[in-house]
Amino acid sequence: MTERHVDDPGAAQGAVPDEEPHPLPRHAERHLFADRAPLGLVRPFGASVPLVLDGEPVAHEEHADLAGPLHLTPLGRGDTAVLAAFTDRAAMLEAVRREDGADGEPSPERLERARASFEAICTTNPAALSARVCFFEDAGEQGDVKCLDAGLGYPNLSRVRRGFLSTQNWNDVISSLSWCRFDVSLFDAFDWQGNEFFARKGCTTPDLARFGWGDRAASIANWGT
Repeated sequence: MTERHVDDPGAAQGAVPDEEPHPLPRHAERHLFADRAPLGLVRPFGASVPLVLDGEPVAHEEHADLAGPLHLTPLGRGDTAVLAAFTDRAAMLEAVRREDGADGEPSPERLERARASFEAICTTNPAALSARVCFFEDAGEQGDVKCLDAGLGYPNLSRVRRGFLSTQNWNDVISSLSWCRFDVSLFDAFDWQGNEFFARKGCTTPDLARFGWGDRAASIANWGT
């Protein structure tokens, strides 16, 4: 008997073929992030951690007024974690790289505590991780799973089938993602547009809802080469 792979919805008789991931454009940052159009429909951020915009705290009642497009990423650890939003992507990347390796390599005990509490945690050696990133339906890397190799992305998750009979799709479903050797981005609009959630290389993201990104992604990218 052949084992059914989690990324093979065609294994069920009569299933709709899954859309193949797209190679990311050459010089993707230049093409995807230059002159981004303002968002039409604004979706407020329901983050449970503080939100900071270009270094300034944002009051909770002001979250709905953030029209974007913004580039957002978790910064800090544990009780000091914030969702950092930037109007300039280069500024976001600079802030992210300043944090690389700041906490040292996590001990086995800290890894276990982080796993139990759904805390994001990072390694100082991302090169040892898989180049493939996996996205999960539920927090804690649970539920349906869709994986993505380096240098690939899905521009429209509503066209990516989900479930045993492929009757559902991956739009507005992703709640956590695995460790990855490379940076990974989720977008709340199709075609890698809208607001961006940036999950940096070597880090876990076990609970996107904590950062206001549960069930929000409409397109995704694995920036590895």
